[in-house]
Amino acid sequence: MDQHVTRQRVLCKAGGEGSLSALVDIPAMYFVLLMALITFSGCSRHDDRAPGPVSRQATGQPSFPGIRHVTIVPNPVARTAPLTVSIEKDGVHGETSSYRYQWFLNKIAVQGATAASFDPSALRRGDMIHVVVTVPDATGGGASYQSSPVAVPNVLPVIKSVALEQDFTLGGRRLLAKVDAFDADQDDIHFGFRWLRNDKVVSEGPDNVFDITDVAQNDIVTVEATPHDRDGGGIPVRARPLVSGNNPPKILSTPLMMANAESYEYAVEAKDPEGDVVAFELETAPSGMSIDRSTGRLTWKPSPAIQGTHHVKVVALDGKGGRTWQEFDLSVPTSMQAPQENSGSGNGS
Repeated sequence: MDQHVTRQRVLCKAGGEGSLSALVDIPAMYFVLLMALITFSGCSRHDDRAPGPVSRQATGQPSFPGIRHVTIVPNPVARTAPLTVSIEKDGVHGETSSYRYQWFLNKIAVQGATAASFDPSALRRGDMIHVVVTVPDATGGGASYQSSPVAVPNVLPVIKSVALEQDFTLGGRRLLAKVDAFDADQDDIHFGFRWLRNDKVVSEGPDNVFDITDVAQNDIVTVEATPHDRDGGGIPVRARPLVSGNNPPKILSTPLMMANAESYEYAVEAKDPEGDVVAFELETAPSGMSIDRSTGRLTWKPSPAIQGTHHVKVVALDGKGGRTWQEFDLSVPTSMQAPQENSGSGNGS
């Protein structure tokens, strides 16, 4: 019986210890489950205060959207207007006042060229120019963007003015085209001329001289000049037209050499464009020479004492202020000297 009691006590003792252990384990289990629920709930909770990544920028620094393109305008380069920088930021043209600029000519930085515009007046044909734009950051540095280089094209010469001037030398009244022109590339300039009479082209070529001896009264004369360099022609410019007034006579005949020392004759022939009556005079002549005022018949019987070469100037007048002259030299023949002659002419009004 004592043995039985003892065994039950042992069993009870054993059973009591197991029950206590079970009581102790149940709260721990609940604690672990509670902590798991809290952790799970915290991981899945939505926080409206954190919608996306946080971007940081230095205090007081502006925000610069990304630059897509930096270009120089105008392109092709026009040396009559400043070059400027066009900056495209994310598809739109943005503010450029906070940017830094450096212009380069033929890959060399141009001293002082740090503005958003550039004066192209000193550029020459074939020069290459580009610009570097820097977006500043808080450190004083920044990202730099370079434009594509642009080539400076040839600039055709430009005429500033064309004027007509009268010239009364070399045998007939003429008009001279006076042209003032320049070439930005300092190329040699040559000109083509179109002479017009009453709006009809009567002469075309490189000659800047036009003989108006046959131009009638009240005819309108002008010239159109076109400048050329080695690459082509510029814009033609027309002079202010002139309305022709009275025209001087034109001497048509040519003097002959003296055939002998006894006498000389020369029939001076002249015609007036308006049909005016022509009168003749001797302005310079050796002793004994005369001319018929109406017919222009010139005669000379030199005395035996006259030798050598003598200058003659015959003048033809139309009675309205128009005058033309012809000049030549006569050499008196001798047994030891052959006849010599030198002729020239001119006109005026």
